[in-house]
Amino acid sequence: MVSKEIEIIKGHRLDYQLYQYLLQYFSDNELQNLFDAIRRPPNRYYVRVNTMKTSPSDLVNILQEHSVVVYIDETLPEALWFPVKGPNRIPSARKYVLADKRAAESVYMGANLYVPGVVRMDDDIKRGDEVNVIAPDGEIVAFGTAEINHDEVKNVKRGVAVRTLVSVYEVPKIRELHEYAIGLFYDQSLPAQWVAHVLNPRPGDVIVDMNAAPGGKTSHVIQLSGGKAVVYAFDRSENKIREMIESLSRLGMDGLYRVEARDTRFLDVDRPDLVNSVDRVLIDPPCTDMGVRPRLFDVKTMEIVKSTAEYQRQFIKVAWKLLKPGGVLVYSTCTIPPLENEDNIAYAESLGFEIVSINIPNASGGLIDRYRDSVVRFYPHVHGTPGFFIAKLIKPVQMHQ
Repeated sequence: MVSKEIEIIKGHRLDYQLYQYLLQYFSDNELQNLFDAIRRPPNRYYVRVNTMKTSPSDLVNILQEHSVVVYIDETLPEALWFPVKGPNRIPSARKYVLADKRAAESVYMGANLYVPGVVRMDDDIKRGDEVNVIAPDGEIVAFGTAEINHDEVKNVKRGVAVRTLVSVYEVPKIRELHEYAIGLFYDQSLPAQWVAHVLNPRPGDVIVDMNAAPGGKTSHVIQLSGGKAVVYAFDRSENKIREMIESLSRLGMDGLYRVEARDTRFLDVDRPDLVNSVDRVLIDPPCTDMGVRPRLFDVKTMEIVKSTAEYQRQFIKVAWKLLKPGGVLVYSTCTIPPLENEDNIAYAESLGFEIVSINIPNASGGLIDRYRDSVVRFYPHVHGTPGFFIAKLIKPVQMHQ
């Protein structure tokens, strides 16, 4: 039997079970506000200054010389943000380019449409033509000019397919800046930037990032430790590992970490040398991504949430084996359901972990009473950020009998 789906807002549907589950924690109106915020980008677009190469104030001065409007965050000194403009009215064009979901959501914020993100181009499109970029659900996300002919798209592997002139929302094309190319900053949301601070890496620590790609948190750990921690970066995807190596090289971090393509659910078996020898573990596992924004459309089911939570627990179980007594685990996700968050922290406690309370300015506490004052949550409709969860645990020095 197919479960009935509930459309919370345009493009966002939950099956009835998941909808009823979330109503235990949010009112119907709150859910609508939450998903309405998810459909839009935050008002601030964040990057993290690479303090191994420059200072926040110096980077701000450089960017302002390019007439880029940028500010230093009030709570996190290496966090810079750019105002997000919009929504804008999109001019109509006679010709269309269909983008895949991920590319459409980037173009929606002002990025150019690159060739790998093109699903289909109208047959008569020529270089220089005015076009509309549309998402898979038919929503128009931008107006721009074609950079390639229709018959070239199948043969060209890289480069710009459509140069965006007007998008629904707009942020500076930061990846086209020279300062990005030379590694002065890394684009990363504000909640994600707090994760490495909660981990608190120190020189000499042995640190394992169990789900390291695309490298944002790994590079921040390296940065905060001054490149003096022993950092292991693992991910199961060979392609993502290659992209991460390229990204960290841009940041000037070659030789400051050790990287391997591995499924870290079996790291205790594959790398027995790491068992009981790690000071700090970071788990930012695959999740249902229900806090990622902007997300134009999505469908989620209770079964997906349950199976994802079970998958995440396998990483927690291995982290227990890797850590020394007194070692620290930081667990984070970019999703909303407690099953993937507070319930997984309860599972970690059942293994023997003890919760360590954390406090982040302007963030909220847990959704479950037991964790109200110990874990941290960010909500799209409350904090103007992506939805995010962070918890910190410690493996006791002396185990309870």
